[in-house]
Amino acid sequence: MDYVKLDPKAQKCMRVNEIIKDAVLLSMVLTADFFILWESARTACLLTGAGFLVIAVLCSIFIPKIRYERYRYIIDSEGIRVREGIFWIKETIIPMERLHKLQVSQGPVDRIFKLSSVKVTTAGGDGTIKFLTYGEAAQIAEHLKDKINEIAAEERRKQL
Repeated sequence: MDYVKLDPKAQKCMRVNEIIKDAVLLSMVLTADFFILWESARTACLLTGAGFLVIAVLCSIFIPKIRYERYRYIIDSEGIRVREGIFWIKETIIPMERLHKLQVSQGPVDRIFKLSSVKVTTAGGDGTIKFLTYGEAAQIAEHLKDKINEIAAEERRKQL
């Protein structure tokens, strides 16, 4: 089975998230400028804000595209693998037999784009498959729930 790419709506969602993050950081810089009393420091802060704005615009254009192209996941009989990253590629591997809890969630920006995330919890930590369409997320959650139930039933049979 090959890695699954995300729906194209995910890239738009990533872009909106990046713009919101950059807007918050820029507002923090401008707020700091408002409270600075010395004129020379205020000029430096405004120049920093302008530089930040240029970097933020470039990041809002390129980062979501790179993130979208590199984000992949696969679910097989062994477990779940999620590969993601911008500069450093990180692969999270979650064995099926370690799954304990499933959660399907949507943030405010996710709801706009009709996307969801599936979060799986294990004894050792958490893993998340992000930017799924709601149908994909529900299907994955159902599949994983069935796997968890199969593993639990098998464990009960072994104990008897």
